[in-house]
Amino acid sequence: MNPERRAAAITAALTGVEALADARGWDAVPALLGVFESTSHTRVGSLYVDELPIDSSIWRMHAMPGARATAPYWIGLRAITAVLTTAKAPELRAWTRAQIGPVLALAFLGEGLDTSESGRDASALGLPSPDDGIPVRALTACDVDGRHYQFLRYRGAATITSVVLDDPPAEIRDRGISADVRRVLSTIRA
Repeated sequence: MNPERRAAAITAALTGVEALADARGWDAVPALLGVFESTSHTRVGSLYVDELPIDSSIWRMHAMPGARATAPYWIGLRAITAVLTTAKAPELRAWTRAQIGPVLALAFLGEGLDTSESGRDASALGLPSPDDGIPVRALTACDVDGRHYQFLRYRGAATITSVVLDDPPAEIRDRGISADVRRVLSTIRA
């Protein structure tokens, strides 16, 4: 699959993932998702998305009893990334081997006031900031060609805002959620 078609297919798959999340409603546990090519032996190819099985208690670190402040979901993602990118991450390798095609992208789906990178990088992404206190569902992904995908739905909004950057700037590519997703994707492909 050529890079342009791959980007379009990944965009369609991730848009579908966000639509499914919206249909299920809000207050879901975050997810780390792989986008895989299911028919790599054909010219057309089709994609499927699978969730990396992660103990949901990791995502609940932000809601520890007695905590004065809550930690954002990206803290859980950072902890997961640290474990999965070690030289011997059997869970990640087993999950990857169980797929029927090669990984094309990795994505993080989460909700809340602290999930989107758009608060920090709104101008770089061309997206509105969630700083007005409205929860946002954010789907942040990176693909094997180095693209950055960001899909946002503000709670109560009928539509999503999306951006696909073919060559993301360093302030997006190298920090936060995007950097963690890229590290896990690189580990899968190694």
